Amino acid sequence: MPTQIKIIEMVTVKLKALIKMLVVCSCVLVLVILGFSLISGCAPASQDAPEAEKIMSVQGGLPFQILIPAYLPAEFDRAGVDIKVDEKGPGNEPMVQLTYHTSTGALLFIREWLPVNPTLEILSASRPVETKWGKGWLLVQGEGLVALWVDVGPLRASVYTTFQGNFKKENVLQIAETLGPASNRQVFSFVVDSPEIKEMAPPAPIEISSNANGVQELTLVITPGGYNPLRFAVKKGIPVRLIFRQLGQVGCGNELMFPSDSNNRVSLTLKNPQDQVVYEFTPTQNGQFQFFCSHQMYRGVMTVHD
Repeated sequence: MPTQIKIIEMVTVKLKALIKMLVVCSCVLVLVILGFSLISGCAPASQDAPEAEKIMSVQGGLPFQILIPAYLPAEFDRAGVDIKVDEKGPGNEPMVQLTYHTSTGALLFIREWLPVNPTLEILSASRPVETKWGKGWLLVQGEGLVALWVDVGPLRASVYTTFQGNFKKENVLQIAETLGPASNRQVFSFVVDSPEIKEMAPPAPIEISSNANGVQELTLVITPGGYNPLRFAVKKGIPVRLIFRQLGQVGCGNELMFPSDSNNRVSLTLKNPQDQVVYEFTPTQNGQFQFFCSHQMYRGVMTVHD
């Protein structure tokens, strides 16, 4: 009998310890659940971009979806974005322009259009860079202008700013890489990982071949987006016949300042869009020679080699 009592006492002690342990675990579990609930309650819910509804109200009638950035520095007023849907792209395509403002007067512009001739619409004086969307074109002028072109599928987007201070070209790339349709309830953020600007090597110049008469002949076309070809190469000592013409409204691009070598430059002027000018010369120096319009807004490069 004493042995049975001892066994019962031992079992009772173990059961009490087990019950105590279960109570402690239950309390811990309840505290964990409560803590998670509190944290979840304090965490900010995802929000639609403040300008999304405004964008959607003007979407109808455009042949593409308007893209807005998920990332935008906090200085910019997203809800107060100005929207123009009656703009025209470089090839007279329908274009939308979004203008974001800051309280200090800085502006950020995002223009979007479906290019008629993507290869002919060129951001003059830009450099090719790597982007999330593939090759982009980056232009930096002094400390007041940063512009970037990217192709999001068939849609071309131009992001550029006059924002001063700590706003860098990396910020423009950040904005371009977070573009998405307003119709997808784009979530906005003030912070993303800063991307690195990686320049791509410029495309190789187009080699101009000689015709049956032994003349290197090419047609240089100025368009609203720049020169085509933008970069070309000819051989030294072989005559060149350059035919200069324009396509579309090109402003100061109708006047071409063209170097035949480092010491000689001629001015070729188109009097109207149907006009063309022929310039014949023989290259005598190896090297790279830049040609441009009268205001140096449009630029290209001729390479001369043996």
